[in-house]
Order: sequence, then C-alpha cells, then structure tokens
Amino acid sequence: MTEPSTAGQPPRQTMAERYGDAPRRHQLPLLVTGFVVGLVLLGWLGRAAWLHSTPEVSGRLASYDVVSTHRVRAVVDVSRPGGGSVTCTVSAQADDHVTVGEDDVTIATGQAGEVQTTMTLRTDREATSVSVTDCRPAD
Repeated sequence: MTEPSTAGQPPRQTMAERYGDAPRRHQLPLLVTGFVVGLVLLGWLGRAAWLHSTPEVSGRLASYDVVSTHRVRAVVDVSRPGGGSVTCTVSAQADDHVTVGEDDVTIATGQAGEVQTTMTLRTDREATSVSVTDCRPAD
C-alpha cells in the first residue's frame, strides 16, 4: 500500500510493493541444495582430516648417542604397513635449538610392520638433541 507523499517527495512504498514478495516455493529447493552441498563439503573435510592424521608410514626416534663433536648415532623405529621402502628425515639440534645436521635415511623394501635402523648423522657442531621430522614412502 502506497503511503501519501509529503511536500514534493515521491510516494513511499513498502518493501513488498517495491521489490515484490519472494515466492516461498523457490526457497525450499535452494535450502535443500545448500544443505546437501554443505554435507558433501563436511564429509570431504572429515575424510581429508582422517587421511592426514593417520599416515601410511610413520617413524620415531628410539634413541640417540652423541659420538663426537661432529657425529651423532640415531636409532629410528619405522612403521610401514605395506613393506615398501621408506625415507625418514633425521635432524640434530644444538643446545641453542639451531639445526646442526640433517639427513635422510632410507629403509629398503622388506618385511611389513615395525623396522628399526641405525644411522650416523654428521653435524656442524655438537648436537644436544635428535628428532625424526618426516617419514614418507620412498620414491
């Protein structure tokens, strides 16, 4: 319903008069489509999170020993379900948390499950800690 105009201004219109009413029957398919798209995206996100939180191979440091000022011996435990070759990156840090040595160790194809390997890592100066930073299937 148009309201009367005042002193030279155009008549005021309601929102429904100006833009029309949105038909309700067109809103339901849009809502259902949005809901389905949201569920699909949520499912994809959940699957991606699950796959990245449970890696195919994993490795952890079992022990290490500082052999000299420029060498560290590390024992790495690797878990590989398929028995394929695995490469792990091992890093050594000094007491000021600077990385003083880093190298990859590759475990050859063999028995599936837990495998333990020992490596010697060369360092720039004396290391005070060692860590396994990444394990992945070897190329």
